[in-house]
Amino acid sequence: MKNLFVVLMFFFLINWQTFSHTVEVPKPAISIGNDGNAIPGNSVFANNANSGTGSGLVRISKKNHVHKLNVTNKPCTSVPDGTRLVFECWDALEGRSKEYFENKTPHSKIFPNANPATGPIFIEGAMPGDVLEIEIHDIRLSSSGFINLHKFNFFDSDKQETVHVENSIVGDQMFYNGRNMPVESMVGVIGTGGFEEIYTQEVGDNGGNMDTRIIKKGSKVLLPVSVEGALLAIGDVHAVMGDGEVNGMGLEIGAEVEVTVRVRKDLKIQRPMIINADRIACIDSDPDILTAKNQVLKDMGKYLVDVCGFSSTDACALMSFYGNLRFCQIVNPQKTVRMEIEKQYMELFEYKTLPF
Repeated sequence: MKNLFVVLMFFFLINWQTFSHTVEVPKPAISIGNDGNAIPGNSVFANNANSGTGSGLVRISKKNHVHKLNVTNKPCTSVPDGTRLVFECWDALEGRSKEYFENKTPHSKIFPNANPATGPIFIEGAMPGDVLEIEIHDIRLSSSGFINLHKFNFFDSDKQETVHVENSIVGDQMFYNGRNMPVESMVGVIGTGGFEEIYTQEVGDNGGNMDTRIIKKGSKVLLPVSVEGALLAIGDVHAVMGDGEVNGMGLEIGAEVEVTVRVRKDLKIQRPMIINADRIACIDSDPDILTAKNQVLKDMGKYLVDVCGFSSTDACALMSFYGNLRFCQIVNPQKTVRMEIEKQYMELFEYKTLPF
């Protein structure tokens, strides 16, 4: 009996020592630096240089991605307001474009798995009603991209026979049909979690697959926040794409997108906006492109009057004289338009502030 008592005491002391040193298990972390899953052909993907403030870049691996944007998505990590991040992004078909093309995979099977968006990211301090500002510092492309091009004139013919084309990228040039052509890289999918669940091939008031060619290096994208943490996701980079995305895709490519995220409590918007060095733009999407057009004009007018302090008459004049209404994309279930105005023309009018 005495021996049994000694044994029990021994085990009690061992277990007490273990429990007394138990520490909180950290949340699953994103990868720092090259996790072995970086996009091949570009050595910059292994670069983990510090930002200008002295804090390290936070890298988000493309292993962490979603195909839907909504408020119930589980974030892959949490970062403080003001963090600089690098989103490692798949191409639009997650590296399977040639496989899908050769197997003639129907669009209905591709749609739910297309446009993987890296994230989502929980931004500390972001609350419903706030605005999330995403400043794009750089878009670093993979070594090659793809596009499926029609063999026939797709404006005239119902025939849908296509050819799969892969283009190599070197610096700011792409190689197509024996010629060098300029690259104009842009981000196709950028959005926060919204109450309306949408696929990353779709668009809503919180962003998504806006396919807007002026979302590029140097842009500040403003998105409404519907849920605590915002739940930001980014993907579907294009090496080049014209307004409208008339062929159904741009030059689809994997990439790294380097951004800084900031919570803006001084702004109130209902739909996405873009602030570039030379212009501002409001964006709206709807299955009916005329509805999208009407709403985006109202949004720009409201921003000019409520935020910038224009009179209603001057806001109307500015939009009439110098505003440009443009198609962003006409191929998604919701069509996307933007109203953009160059800053130089805004400064010709009387206003209170231009919060750029």
